[in-house]
Amino acid sequence: MLTLADGALTASVLDPVSDRARLGARYCSGGYVWQVTHATLGDAFAGPRFPEPEPPPFDGQGAPEVFETALAQHEAAVGDEVYVIGVGRVRRESVLRPFHVRDNPTVVERATWEVTRGAPNALRFRTQASFRGFELELVRTLELRGAERTLESTTLLRNLGLRPLPLRWFAHPFFPWAGARVCRLSLEHALPEGAALVTDDADFVTRRAGSVWDRGNYVVPRVALGGELVVEQCHPTFGVVRASTTFPLGGLALWGNERTFSFEPFFQTIVVPAAEVRFGIGYEFGAGPA
Repeated sequence: MLTLADGALTASVLDPVSDRARLGARYCSGGYVWQVTHATLGDAFAGPRFPEPEPPPFDGQGAPEVFETALAQHEAAVGDEVYVIGVGRVRRESVLRPFHVRDNPTVVERATWEVTRGAPNALRFRTQASFRGFELELVRTLELRGAERTLESTTLLRNLGLRPLPLRWFAHPFFPWAGARVCRLSLEHALPEGAALVTDDADFVTRRAGSVWDRGNYVVPRVALGGELVVEQCHPTFGVVRASTTFPLGGLALWGNERTFSFEPFFQTIVVPAAEVRFGIGYEFGAGPA
């Protein structure tokens, strides 16, 4: 495990090599935040199986990020390989379309990362890939600033090849439940009729009375797209964790089970040859319940 420590905050980050048993085909393996811990307030993040110490790789925990579009997925027959950005070469084993890593969990060859430390409290993960005419460079940077109680996650993707790179990415942070109130979204939104989540009079997303969460609920709100989203996530010990995105929102999903809740902000674009795109999400950890 790699660590960043500043003041009362410590970030635990998976090592792409030594923590390989915790990595699957789903989450980007460079810059995978496993936990952020405050010296007195405890852990910030949870997970679908939390507090199990070794959850299944598909479930994971913490604040992972996902490159959902697999390169060459439309060309791949069963038995062929695709490339999942930030993960590596993955075998297509299922006839189900469209391709999704939940149906195709076998990583044939993992992405290799160059990991460096930056001053004063930063980790930089860099990898390059060449696959069926796609060529790319991916750089992930994590910076912990204890005085500001923040963790910044930034991604740079460069297209080094001749084929346009399709990009659909989302952050998938997992939080412990704080009660009936879940979070507040900065962008205008509406929740589906009859969903397990509703909006209360103070504009908080709230668990619907009587809703059942043991098997999980997936809710896709109608949301104003194209702006930068800020989420005020209710937290049982930090009070609020404030998450801010630095990309035009391309979609949003809300998911939870009996142990955890996650908001999933999506970024989607096409990176043309010789171009690059930069995007990220930052977390500001509150000082405790009011």
